[in-house]
Amino acid sequence: MRYLSIALFLILGLAIGCSPIIEGKKIDSAQNKNLLAAGTNADKVVQMYGQPQQKEELPNGETKYIYYYRLKNRIWWHADADQQQRLEVFLKGNEVQRYRYTDMGVDPITTDIPPIQPEKK
Repeated sequence: MRYLSIALFLILGLAIGCSPIIEGKKIDSAQNKNLLAAGTNADKVVQMYGQPQQKEELPNGETKYIYYYRLKNRIWWHADADQQQRLEVFLKGNEVQRYRYTDMGVDPITTDIPPIQPEKK
């Protein structure tokens, strides 16, 4: 019985230690083009994406809604952010002025770096 409880404890620790961490709700990038349509206001933004995770009042009179999604796969003590999305919607006078959307996948930069050329003497 003692060995069974130790084995169950280890299996439970492994299951909890390797489970993913999810923050926020995944952002549907196909809806972003509808943000700049005429008549898109704060209520329409909330209807499309839900309540924002953060709201900020900017010094220029704009309101910024921030939505984010993070998926982290962890292995025991170490967690790497595998996927991140962030949407910032800027409203002025209850109307959408602009937005900023970033999507960072597993390797967002490495494909843009040219291969290293050997030095010529």
